[in-house]
Parts: sequence; C-alpha cells; structure tokens
Amino acid sequence: MSIRSNMAKNLRQLTSQIGSANFVCRELDINRQQYEKYLKGRSLPSPPTLKKICSYFAVSEEALFAADLELEETSDETSTQGGSACEAVLRPLFSEPPPSIKPGIYYLWMTVPTRPDHVVCAPLIIERTDDRVTFRRITGSAEPRERLWFHRVGDHKGVVVERLNWLLLVGVNQRGNHEPSMVRLNWVPLSTVVLGGHATILTPTGISFAAACMRPAPVGTTFRQALRLSRQFEKTDSSIDRITNMVLDQQRQELLQIIERDVSL
Repeated sequence: MSIRSNMAKNLRQLTSQIGSANFVCRELDINRQQYEKYLKGRSLPSPPTLKKICSYFAVSEEALFAADLELEETSDETSTQGGSACEAVLRPLFSEPPPSIKPGIYYLWMTVPTRPDHVVCAPLIIERTDDRVTFRRITGSAEPRERLWFHRVGDHKGVVVERLNWLLLVGVNQRGNHEPSMVRLNWVPLSTVVLGGHATILTPTGISFAAACMRPAPVGTTFRQALRLSRQFEKTDSSIDRITNMVLDQQRQELLQIIERDVSL
C-alpha cells in the first residue's frame, strides 16, 4: 500500500475511536469535505494540518503513515512507576462486584445552573471489561460553532462504581482544563429504565452542581447518531420526554434542599 493509503486507513481507525468525523473536524477546525479526502486517501494534509492532526490523536507522523498503526506507549521508568501507583489507587474501586448497570449507549440529561429553562444532553457510553465498568461522556459536540457552548466541548472518561445502591460515574475531561467530574445516580422506581441524581463538576471558576437524569438510548442507536443530541436544549423542547423532565424537576428540588441544608450547618 502507498503512504497515502496507509494514512487514510490509519486516520479512519483513529477517527472511529473518537466516534464522529464531524466532531473531529469541529475540534480541529478542518473543512469536512477536505477531511473526507484524507479519509479516502485522495489527498495528503499540508504540513501544518498534519502536525495538528498528529497532535490531536497523540500519534507521530511516522505512525500515521505506517502500514500498521501502532499507538505510541511511554516505557520509561517514571511512566511505569506512575502507572503502578495509579493501579494501586484504582484497585479498591474494583474489589467489589461490578455495578448493575448494563453496557450500552445512554443519554445523560443535566440542568444548567445559570439557566433554569435549559437542559444539556450528553451522550454516554458504558463498557464492561472483565470486572471493570468504564464510561465516556461527550458534551457540546453538536452545538453550532457560533454558540458559546460549542467552545466547551467535553470528553469525560472514567470509571463506574456502585456503593449503597448509588452509581458513581467518576471521570476527568480529556479536553480543555481536564476538570474532574462526578455524577451520582440511583434507580427511579418506574416501569422504564430511568436513573436520577446529581452531577458535580469542578471548573476554573469553582464547583458547579446540576440535577441529572440518565436513560438508555433507543435500541439500535449508534454513537454517531447519539452525538447529534450532544447540545443544550430549551426545557420545553419536544425532544425531551415528559418522564425526563419530571425526574429533572424532582432532582433539582432535592439538590436545592441539600444545598440549603448544607449551607445552614
């Protein structure tokens, strides 16, 4: 295969890991039609664009043009020690039975603290590997470029644990300021699968709290399709069903009561 074909194959593989070529183009500020030419091997990126792509996917130029893509791994002693320390910290999280939630695609709806008439939808994938359950949550990827929310695209990755009938989604944003977040959910007693709770996100301006409701995506939904809902909605939008709005209202009231109680202590 030619280096152009190698690059196209490797770029398609890297893009599929992100989930959407449109999402990658928005983040890299690359024309979608031009990026499609790279994916099909019809043209090669210019040196500045190539550097941008390699930096985004954390691969070298040599790896991008190689016949078989091999992601670089750090093998120095410091990295090994850091990985061992990280494993030691995480090990207690997986010492108990895995959480009861099923793998799949979910929609996490959250209130906007500064805009009570709006909610945010964040597609979320839950995966199970052996005894570990992990998640990936994308926020803001479907926002129009001119909106402020577009510049706050988040890609949170982390672990899911279950304690005292509560699911805890603890992660770190892989973009921007790498802020940590935690979503605390439990099962709502309804005939459909619904989880309600609260989200805590540490931002540069302080801690932000939000009411949350998580529901499974319809059967057959792909991650690329789910990303189309990754944006802010007016609370009255027809895309938000009655149960989701009801759970968000209940969780918002609970959150206000918790904050009022803690402040009064």
